[in-house]
Amino acid sequence: YLEEEFLKPVIKSPREIKTIRVRPEDLRYRVFMCHKSWDQLVREDKDHALGYIDMGEYLGYHERPTCRSRPRWWDLGARGAAQVNCNYLVDDRMRFYFADGGVYVSDNFQELHHADETVAALASVPFTQILCELGGRTPFGGGLLKIQTYEVADLFVLRPSALTPSQGRCLLSAFERIAKREIKSIFEELGLPKPDRDYSNIHPEDVSLDRVLPDRRALDKVVFEVLGLTEEEQLEVYRAVVELVKNRLVKAQSLRRE
Repeated sequence: YLEEEFLKPVIKSPREIKTIRVRPEDLRYRVFMCHKSWDQLVREDKDHALGYIDMGEYLGYHERPTCRSRPRWWDLGARGAAQVNCNYLVDDRMRFYFADGGVYVSDNFQELHHADETVAALASVPFTQILCELGGRTPFGGGLLKIQTYEVADLFVLRPSALTPSQGRCLLSAFERIAKREIKSIFEELGLPKPDRDYSNIHPEDVSLDRVLPDRRALDKVVFEVLGLTEEEQLEVYRAVVELVKNRLVKAQSLRRE
């Protein structure tokens, strides 16, 4: 019964998101975003919000350290929702999610404020994955790679101004196709099979340009073209991504067995 004005969609975990473009129907949770004082809520007859806050105090939430430090314990603070968010812990690939108008996220994500759809598309190419693999933190459980806020800020991304109008249209068209379909592993996007549990069926040398998924290839070709890479060099980029990701995940499995 909470008043609609205080309920904002929020993503708690990357597992909730099925596509790179965030779809409202996939968002299961709402966050209580209320910046009004108790007296304001009383004057405006916001009875359900008042009841919700009262219930929180009955359960002792207002005495918890984080809540107790706020002027109004229930107020998360005025903040904008970013249109582009990326996963904080990287499994087989770094994902840059795009949400029209922005969406609130939990601390399982890094927020890229002032980034738009073009930036999300440019950041979604294999070069970014390579930089994450080389600069990310020691693998966590399951081989997860941790990417800190400042490490995301330091990632190199092609400037949108480097694209011609035609290249910009091709980039966004390819990104739209990728962003609307189900998210796949980096291995599958580059034309390899779905990995076995031990990744024994994943071989970097099996990657070929003609096996890369068409939408993935169309997006990457725009950036490769701007950078002036030959097809042989493009293939080496793809194989390097596969090798780095596979090695990280396999190493994590061997450490668990030890």
